[in-house]
Amino acid sequence: MIQPRLYRAAFVPAVLAVVIAAFSLEHAPPAAPQGLPADILFESASASSTVHAILQDAPDRRAGHAGDERVADRVATQLRGFGFQVAHDRWTDDGTALDNVVARRPGLSERELIVLAGRDALSVPDATGSAADTAALVEVGRALGARDVSHTIVLASADGGALGDAGARRFGAAEAATGHPIDAVVVVSNSGARRARGPMVLDWSTDASRGGIGLHKTAVASLQAEIGNSGGGGQSGLAQVARLAFPVGIGAQGPLLAQGLPAVRLSGSGELAPPPDRRRVSDFDSSRYGAIGRGVLRIVSALDGASRQPGHGPRSYLTAGKQVLPSWAVALLAGTLILPALVGSVDALARARRRGHPIVRWFAWVGAGILPFLAGLGAAKLLVLTGSARDAPAPLDPTEATVSGAAAADVAGVVVVIVLAWVLVRSPLLRRARPLPSPAAPGAAVALSTAFVAVSIALWAVNPFAGLLVAVSLNLWMLAGLRETTVLRRAVLVALGLLPAILVVAVYMRELELGFLDAAWYLFLLVTGGSPGLLPTLLGCAVVGILASTVAIVVAHARGGSMEPPAPKPRPPARPPAVTPRPGGRAVRRDRSPLAG
Repeated sequence: MIQPRLYRAAFVPAVLAVVIAAFSLEHAPPAAPQGLPADILFESASASSTVHAILQDAPDRRAGHAGDERVADRVATQLRGFGFQVAHDRWTDDGTALDNVVARRPGLSERELIVLAGRDALSVPDATGSAADTAALVEVGRALGARDVSHTIVLASADGGALGDAGARRFGAAEAATGHPIDAVVVVSNSGARRARGPMVLDWSTDASRGGIGLHKTAVASLQAEIGNSGGGGQSGLAQVARLAFPVGIGAQGPLLAQGLPAVRLSGSGELAPPPDRRRVSDFDSSRYGAIGRGVLRIVSALDGASRQPGHGPRSYLTAGKQVLPSWAVALLAGTLILPALVGSVDALARARRRGHPIVRWFAWVGAGILPFLAGLGAAKLLVLTGSARDAPAPLDPTEATVSGAAAADVAGVVVVIVLAWVLVRSPLLRRARPLPSPAAPGAAVALSTAFVAVSIALWAVNPFAGLLVAVSLNLWMLAGLRETTVLRRAVLVALGLLPAILVVAVYMRELELGFLDAAWYLFLLVTGGSPGLLPTLLGCAVVGILASTVAIVVAHARGGSMEPPAPKPRPPARPPAVTPRPGGRAVRRDRSPLAG
C-alpha cells in the first residue's frame, strides 16, 4: 500500500534538518569567575556541632511532627541573630501542617541569590540529609551575615520534602509572584553523605527545560576547588534525549526549574539519597561535609562578585563537549522525521479509498485497542484515590519508593485490568459492531498508521524530544503494517521500533539504580502522581495501544489471515448497437450482444 519512491523522497527535509542542526551548534556560556576561598568563612566544626544539636533536640523531624517545627524555630532564631529578616510561611498540605522559614538580607542590588535546604527528615534520624543540610544553611547565614554582599541574599528552610517537595514548590511560586529578579537558586541536599553515586551537580527539571549552563559550570568549578571531583562530567547525547523525552527531576530543583527559576542542586550523595541505613549519625562525614559547605559559599561568592549573571543558554538543549544543541533544532529534526510517515500514510489512505477498502471501521478497531490501556490508567488512579496505593505528587527519590508486597500487587492488578479489558471489553465491542475481516486486511494497517501519525504529531508538539523518539517507532511500525514483506521482517521492524522505549527505560534503570520490578513500581508512582502531565499520559496510552494493534496485524499475517477481498471492478459501459444504413434510407439495427441470434 505504500509508494516507496514517494516515501523515500519525503526524507529529503530530514537530511536538510540534520545539516541545519549541525550549523545550529553554539558554544556553551562560561562559568562565573571563582571568588575567594571559603575556608575562612564556613566553619565546619561549628556546622557539625549544629548537626548534633539538631539530632539531639529533634531526632524525629518528619513533616508535620513536633521535631520539625522545633527545628524551624531554631533556624528562624539563629538567622535572625545573624541580621536576616525572617518570616514563617505556614500552610497545610493534604492534612499535614508545614512551615517554610524564609530569611532575607538586602544587598546593594535587588537581584537575589537564594540558598535552599530541606528541613523535614525522610527517615529517622536522617543525619546525613536534612539535619546536615539545615545546619549548613545556618552556617551559610552566619558567614554571609557578617559580609558585605552585592545581591540580596535569601535563605530558605523548606518543609515538605517528603511530600513531593511541597515546600520548594510553594516557595518557588511565592518568589515568582514577587517579580524579584533571581540570579540563582542553590539547593543543598544530603551534604553529610560519605560518598556520591554519580554527579553531585544536578539540574534536571520536571519538564523538558534544563538549568542554566553557566550556573551549572560555576557550581561544578566551585565544588572541584573544594572536593577535587564533583562528578560533573556530561552524559551521552542518547542519555540526555532519554531524560528529556521522559523528564524526571528528582529533588527540589526539579519543580523550581519548571516554575522558571534558575536552580541547581548540590547533593553530597549524587542524584539519589543514601539508603535509609546509611543516614545514621555514624555515617556523617564531617570532613567532607565542610568541603561541601565551602563549595556552596564559593558558588554564592562567585555569583555575587560576577559583573553579570552567567549565561543560561537555551531553555532546553543537548550538550556535546563544549557545544550546545538548542531544542528548536531537535524539534525541527523530529518534525521532518514524522513527515515521511505522514506522506506515506496519506498516500496509503488515498489508495485504499480508491480501491474501495473500508477504512472508518478500522479506525474504530484502533480506538478499541487503546481502550484497555486507558482502563489500566483508570484502575491505577482508582487505587490511589481509595488509599490502596501510595500517592506520590512529585518525582520521589527511588530510595523512598521501595517495592513491597502491596506495591507489587498494585502493579499486577493494573496489568490484570488491562488484560481483562482487552478480552472482556474490546473483543465483545468489536464482535457486536459490524464484522471486520482479519487485521491482515489493508484497511487495518492504513487506519493504524494514520492514527499513529496523529498521536506522534501531538506528542511532538508537547515535547520535541519525545517526538524525536516516537518518530523512529512511527516509521518502523508503519512499514511493518503497510509494506508487502515477510512475517519475519514485519516482526523485526516492530522489535526495532521498541528500541527508543528500551533506551529510556535502560537509562533510568541505570541512573536511578532500579530493577525491573522497581522500575514498574516507580513508573506507577510517576503516572498516578501526575508527573508526566495528563496529555502526555493519554498520548502514552495511545502509543502502547497502537503497539498492541501493530502486533495483532503481524500475528494475523503469521496466521495467514484471509485478506480483505478487493472491491469488484466497475463494468465497462455497454456499447451502443451498430446501425447500418440500407439503400433507400432505412437503417438496420445490429445487436452486438453475444447472445444475439
